[in-house]
Parts: sequence; C-alpha cells; structure tokens
Amino acid sequence: MSVETRQTATDYSSAYESGIAGTPYAAIEHGVAAESLASHDIDEALRARAASPVAVLVPGAPGQTVAVGPAEWLLAVGPPLVLYNKDDVARRPMRSLLNDEELYAVDNGPATGLVVCDETDCTACALTPARLHSRTAGYLCGLAQGAVDAAVRRVQERVQFDRPIGSNQTVAFQLAALTARLTAVHALGEHVSARIESGPAEADPAREASRLLAASAELAVEATAAALHLHGAFGLRSDQDAQRFYRKACAFSVRHGTAARLRRAGSTRREGSR
Repeated sequence: MSVETRQTATDYSSAYESGIAGTPYAAIEHGVAAESLASHDIDEALRARAASPVAVLVPGAPGQTVAVGPAEWLLAVGPPLVLYNKDDVARRPMRSLLNDEELYAVDNGPATGLVVCDETDCTACALTPARLHSRTAGYLCGLAQGAVDAAVRRVQERVQFDRPIGSNQTVAFQLAALTARLTAVHALGEHVSARIESGPAEADPAREASRLLAASAELAVEATAAALHLHGAFGLRSDQDAQRFYRKACAFSVRHGTAARLRRAGSTRREGSR
C-alpha cells in the first residue's frame, strides 16, 4: 500500500471517528479546502491564507451559496477554484437546529475573489469534490455508529416488564441489522477513499464518492432515527447524544444534495439510456 493510500484511509477514518464523537462537521470541509489550495502552485501569501480556517461554498439558490461554521476564507470549488475573504461577501446566518454549528447563506455574486485555478481539466480540482464527498460519508457513518452505540447502551439499561428492552428479539435484530450495514458501508468508504488517490486512470472518483455519500446519508438518517426511537422520550433531552446525532445526520445528509441527486451524479448510465 502506498503512502498516499495510507494517508487517504487515515483521512477517511479520521472523519469517521469525528462523527462517532459528534464533533463539529465544519472541520471536515476546512481540511479538504486547505488540501485543495495546497495542491496548487500558490505563493507564500496564499499559503498563509490557506493556513486559516477555509470553508467550502456549496451552491444553493441563484446568487446564494451555503457555508458551514465560521471561517476567515471561503472557497468556491472549481472550475474555477476561487477564494473569497469573508469580509468581501454578504453572509446571513440560516435557521439551524444545531447548537454547536451554524450554517450561513453567502452571496458572493458581487464579490471579486482570487482565482486559484481556472483549468477545466485540473486533476487537483477534480479530486476536491471527491475527497469532500468521501469524508462527508465517513462523518455520516460515524454519526450512525455513534448513535447505534448509544442505543445499545440504552436498551441494556431501559427496563420494561421487568427486563431490559434489549432482550427483545425485535430490538436486538434491528440493531444487528444496522450494525451489519454500517460495517459494509464503512468498508466501502475505506476502499473508495483509497481509490480516489491511487485508483486506476479510468476510474471516476467523483462518481464513486457520490454513490458512497448517497448510501452513507440514507444509512445515517435511518440509524440515528432508530436510535432515537429506542431511547424513547429520554433521548430528546438536551443532554442526550441520541438527539444530537439525529439532528446532525438530518442536517449534513443533504449538505451536498439529496441521496437521489447524488445517485444520479454517480450513475454510469448515459442520458436517455435504459
């Protein structure tokens, strides 16, 4: 295994562990943005900017993009790859269900950003969305795993009719099925992440990463919802991880598009084919 492959697996696994811990998602995008800038031939002044937190702008409504978390710089993923200063764009906090992480609507239309790369066939630019999708998938899988772990603890403690509800076959089978799916999707994520960096030339990393993210997003919402249900009303308390995992999964499972949209982007079928 090459050094690049090991590093990629570590990046995916780090995102996965961040999800399990329920840490802010913004750090995932900040890291990918910094890597994207560093992969281009940039001067020392730009390197200093990249060292600051850099948020990724995801297209939204016309003239509007969405960024997550506070950042000094905002990167519009190319082509072209454009870097904006936060003071040069209009930012508006969006209504969010997350207490530790805010989403911002950004109007960068009137702003003049620094064009880092405008090449349509730039390999580094092409890898940026693939890396972002694969690590977001890792984060979502981590959220699902953290929720399932919390549910396992809860069903061992929650007693009904003089016995823990985890002793019921329906509950046990539900958690076992989610665990099996999580294991499979997580293994797929490790594989796809490695291929993004060191896969064959004919591989399309963006398509593979989109399919991975679609599967991870659906699983994250399903697993966190099931875990919250198994907690009962107790899981809705503000000090409980179950509701935090669920809210984060709902918010970030659609960060880069719905599962259906991601699957269309990852489809190998040509337009009009059957």
